[in-house]
Amino acid sequence: MQVSEPFVKKITPSGFFSLLLKTGVFLVSMGVIVFLLFDKMLWWNFFKESYCTQKGLLVLSLMLVGMFFNISVEALKWQYLVRTTSPVSFRLALTAVFSGITAGLITPHGIGDYVGRILFLNPENRLENIASVLFSRIAQLCITCIAGVVATLYFCFVIQMNQHMLTALLLAIATLLIIFLVWKFRVFLLDKMKHVPLLKNIEKWFDQLRGYSNQLFIKTLALSALRYGIFLTQFVILLIFFGVELPLEIIILGAVFTFFVKSIVPTFFDLGVRELAAVFFFSAYHIEDANVLAASISLWLINLLIPAVVGLFCMFGIDYTKK
Repeated sequence: MQVSEPFVKKITPSGFFSLLLKTGVFLVSMGVIVFLLFDKMLWWNFFKESYCTQKGLLVLSLMLVGMFFNISVEALKWQYLVRTTSPVSFRLALTAVFSGITAGLITPHGIGDYVGRILFLNPENRLENIASVLFSRIAQLCITCIAGVVATLYFCFVIQMNQHMLTALLLAIATLLIIFLVWKFRVFLLDKMKHVPLLKNIEKWFDQLRGYSNQLFIKTLALSALRYGIFLTQFVILLIFFGVELPLEIIILGAVFTFFVKSIVPTFFDLGVRELAAVFFFSAYHIEDANVLAASISLWLINLLIPAVVGLFCMFGIDYTKK
């Protein structure tokens, strides 16, 4: 029996290994996502009753549109950061961000996000672009902390002095100060990394930070602020939709406080901290925990789990045969 030459060339050991690895990553990731979804199945009937109404469908549609714009802004931001070393199209950047969400969902504090994105770049530029993902995440953290400072100051001086809010304020200010010092002295710190045995081999991963300017930082902060605004709007709408009847400024303060706590506390599987922080804040106003939890879980499902499912299929675009 003769086999055509083109077909033989397609069945290479490296191609088979790549397909096998992609399938393995897909199955493992799918297993984790199913596990995370199963953990929320107790809420299925509640969500079904809430969203299967005219108002519920409208809210759900707005949330899905917000999710797409949210991820698109992040893709645009990352595309802008890697353009000097690895120019990529917006479509590829969007695919990489979806892939990063999937990888980040199953790792502590989203560490997998780095790998999920850089694997879409050319092999020779992958490691050096770890800095681009780090830079994007730090800019997002800055916006979260700035919003946290403004919200806690408003809460303490306009509403009431609160020990927990003061603690959050100090943490936000300390985080911003650390980020400022690291950014200001980044060249000095990178040079010092070369002389530390455990760090000298990875210093080149972050060397790209040397070339980032203050103007670039400001532009990245602006895109991060836009993304934060989308997140905040989504959460406020969901809280109102699920019956949190409080003045709008209190709802916004609660959402800001929730995002801040989630950003500074490392988690595994991205579960628990957001819900706990939201319940903690709104319980002071005698709001039913179920209402707050429904809004928080909806935000998680729409902005993380759904994109993670999309990211599963995006991962098949990664070429594992290259070094």
